[in-house]
Amino acid sequence: MTSGNDHSAGEPLADCSPALDAKVWTAIADFTLSSVADTVDALPYNTADLNSAATRLVAWCWETAGLPLERHIVFHRDTIARFISVGCPELKAASRGNLRSQLLRMSEILAQPAPRRLEALPPSDPSAPYSAEELVSLRSWASGQSTSGRRANAAVLLALGAGAGLSASEIGELRVADIQVDDLGALVNVTGSRARSVPVLREWEAALIERVASMDPGRYAFRENHTTFYPNLVSNFVDRGHPTRVRLTTQRLRATWIVHHLDAGTPVVALMEGAGVESLEALTRYTRFALSTPMALRRSTMRG
Repeated sequence: MTSGNDHSAGEPLADCSPALDAKVWTAIADFTLSSVADTVDALPYNTADLNSAATRLVAWCWETAGLPLERHIVFHRDTIARFISVGCPELKAASRGNLRSQLLRMSEILAQPAPRRLEALPPSDPSAPYSAEELVSLRSWASGQSTSGRRANAAVLLALGAGAGLSASEIGELRVADIQVDDLGALVNVTGSRARSVPVLREWEAALIERVASMDPGRYAFRENHTTFYPNLVSNFVDRGHPTRVRLTTQRLRATWIVHHLDAGTPVVALMEGAGVESLEALTRYTRFALSTPMALRRSTMRG
């Protein structure tokens, strides 16, 4: 039997994650590969993706749930829902959503679909913003770095994160020339897939104004001597500084910036544009951290 990729029943599937014990794969190989072969031509997924998705489900059914390898049971929507709920905890919500979509499309061919829709998977929990006391600690951490260069870079990192809501990659890619300074303060012009212009909060702009005044426009704004962005650019810098009670992460700096604007009543469209997001859901996840608006102010504002 062939199914786009050739595999013998005695060897683990090469593109399956997680890796399977050879005995498990031997037990489920024929059932898994035949199920993929009977669906791949009718679905908008490639063989490797369906192999990986089906192997995850079938291995869980056989090894953990103790279910018989029968298509109407393994690929039943309720089985898939249970597997997604408890069978792959290592996957993030988005990955579980993609996996579920693939398996449900297979279910439509291999088993009778249930009449009801499954509940939407919840989005991943947002990072909590820093408190006022924690921000004081982070400022102290920045000013206490061992050299003037590290102190300047730490201040720029805080300014771009808590002051402009940039992600780690956006901070790493920003050039000094992308920072505009005028009578209205500092404006960060982000390039890339989420290109936008972000006004920097007044309390954080000094470090960026100093950067523009003292450094060549072609240099990187943060860690000016690096040659290209890499995933640990920010964390390596933080780890090499003196230890601090408050752990600095760009996710929490960005959350702090978002919640500040929610509390300040920044117009939602302006905040979406500044954050580089296209849906309100990306912001509403943070409303749990926002201050409650007093009823008198709420009535006055909403009455117009």
